[in-house]
Amino acid sequence: MSGTKRWPWDKLDHEDEPVMAELRQTVTASEPQIVRYLRDIQVEPQVSPGLDELGPPIDGIGDGRYAIGDQLGRGGGGVVYLGADRSLRRTVAVKVLSPHHVNDPVRVQAFVEEAIITGGLEHPNIVPAYDLGCSPTLGLYYTMKRLTGRPLSQIIDALHEGDPATTHSFGMYRLLGCFIELCRAVAYAHARGVLHCDLKPENVLIGEYGEVVLVDWGLAQVMGPQGRRQARAHMHAGTPEYMAPEQITKAGHDLDVRSDIWSLGVILYEILTLTQPFQGANAKEVLMRVMVEQLEPPSKRAPNRPIPPGVEDICRRALSKNREHRYGSVVELLADLDAYLEGSRERMRRSELARRSLDAAHLLLDRLRPLEEECDYWLAGRPRDEDAVAGTALLDEPGLADLRRELMAVYREAAQLIVRGLESDSEVDSLGDAGGDVYWRVFMRIYPSTTPTSGPTREAAMELLLTLSQKCFSGIVRAGRRLTRSRELSPISTSDLQRPGPAIDDPWLNVVSTLCGDEEEEIDASRAPHGLRTLIGRIMFLRKISLFNAVPTAALLPIAEACHEVAFAPLQPVFEQGAPGDALCILLEGTVEVVRDGAVINRLKPGDVCGEVAVLSQSARTAGVFATEEPVRALMLGADRFRKIVRESGDIGLAVIEVLSERLRVATEREAALRSLAKTILAKKVDLALP
Repeated sequence: MSGTKRWPWDKLDHEDEPVMAELRQTVTASEPQIVRYLRDIQVEPQVSPGLDELGPPIDGIGDGRYAIGDQLGRGGGGVVYLGADRSLRRTVAVKVLSPHHVNDPVRVQAFVEEAIITGGLEHPNIVPAYDLGCSPTLGLYYTMKRLTGRPLSQIIDALHEGDPATTHSFGMYRLLGCFIELCRAVAYAHARGVLHCDLKPENVLIGEYGEVVLVDWGLAQVMGPQGRRQARAHMHAGTPEYMAPEQITKAGHDLDVRSDIWSLGVILYEILTLTQPFQGANAKEVLMRVMVEQLEPPSKRAPNRPIPPGVEDICRRALSKNREHRYGSVVELLADLDAYLEGSRERMRRSELARRSLDAAHLLLDRLRPLEEECDYWLAGRPRDEDAVAGTALLDEPGLADLRRELMAVYREAAQLIVRGLESDSEVDSLGDAGGDVYWRVFMRIYPSTTPTSGPTREAAMELLLTLSQKCFSGIVRAGRRLTRSRELSPISTSDLQRPGPAIDDPWLNVVSTLCGDEEEEIDASRAPHGLRTLIGRIMFLRKISLFNAVPTAALLPIAEACHEVAFAPLQPVFEQGAPGDALCILLEGTVEVVRDGAVINRLKPGDVCGEVAVLSQSARTAGVFATEEPVRALMLGADRFRKIVRESGDIGLAVIEVLSERLRVATEREAALRSLAKTILAKKVDLALP
């Protein structure tokens, strides 16, 4: 082929009969042998389920085998047309090399390699290639499956604009399901030794029947020795918003699967937030931001989106600037995402069970209001008898005793529902609060109350109080403090509950009253039941830590409950530099070293806290933490739980902000200086990388 070839249908005048006749003659002369054979023996197939109504007819103009219709798209040195396969009588997509490139060996090689790569990847989520050929009419071309549907980019745009139909059809979990299908396609390609190198929502098609297909392998790079001879190997190419930092400065043959993982992270970020993580006025600005700008956590970028915390962590890891800190494979990313979503479905199921239990308990308690008002009337008419508490208790009047038995039966049933709900989902605070509500209803009306209770009812009440204390202790304390502040629970104090005699001997009440009282009192963990001693010990330890020493004791309960103890062997990493800030660490025993870029910058001892800045700023860790040559014991507190506690507790939030403000200021100044230096150095690299 010489000169610049043009397609005759580009500027076709269908009224020009000589031109049309010439084209028909060309088609007839080059028609497939199977078509001529069937015509010769007078066989004409009557079925063609693969033909689209909007596609070109079988006998339309084009190449011998393919009729050519409307243009579907243009880019990457080629044009894609809607076509019809005359042999198999089906609609196809025909990609043709641009006539401006037919004499460029590199472009021709890249086009042929694109077709070969596409044809070699047989996966349900990858567009299949059918045929590679060259003809006088079309020039160099290859055919592939004709896809219908919407690009993921169009769906994200519609969601961003609030389109009602798209919002209804594409909830967060459906989008994440589409992302999983995309990851499976990429994982398969990687297993075949192929990088896509241009992953973006525009190249992900969501079909009319929910299928997810990855298209456009024009920038694909084969890994290994074969890839070094590939036309793409020495090109710097990609879409700036989706290019990994190393993709900006390295040629194709220097990339690995982690570059595609970065692009998947960008797509996941868009799914979560409906925005791109790094944006700019032009390509150069975008590339600079990719290289040096700190990633804004998805939940900060889009606080009103229902972003699952675990998925956010996966996204942030995939978008680590240092590829050593990203996932090592898409399979690894998929495993984390599948595990989280499977757990999420189970959490949703358990949460629904918990909600039903809570609703049923509330319904029971609401029906008790008339009986409780009557009981309160009886109690108000019976002032506390000091001698009764001392051991000469008067029996309940029959009416009050009957009321208490009736109330206890319903309280027990409501408590059983609450405990069942907590066993389904212990994270539901409203269940804990409901348990606290039942606890104090029993406490004030049945036992210890202000009026003695008969033996069987008292024993039943003690058993119920103990069960609730074991299951929802924080809820009991929260409810008790509210009652104390509202003066509804004015008699409660340690002294009230330690009078002589057998009537009050439940150590749970001592601990609860201490925590709920108006005054701060030292808690004696030794007097608590065995199951509570660890919790009380943690609270006492937390009170001595600078991060929490200004926090009221009761407010430390959620933190003490949320912590879990972990042991680290000598030299074992506690946190790794660059990893997401998914937890903070409170040292119990042993010492650790804080290491940044291989240099020890600090040494921490028992009582010190590390990792809190990354947790609160929702950023990657700027330093690693390692155990020294002795074992380390520590309390670990998950980031999501800690942030939730800080949001919900003004006492904790204020104390933590005061302690961290100076640390954050210093860290911000240091980081700003480093960024300024990095921008100066990297700007030159970006300039060199741009064509």
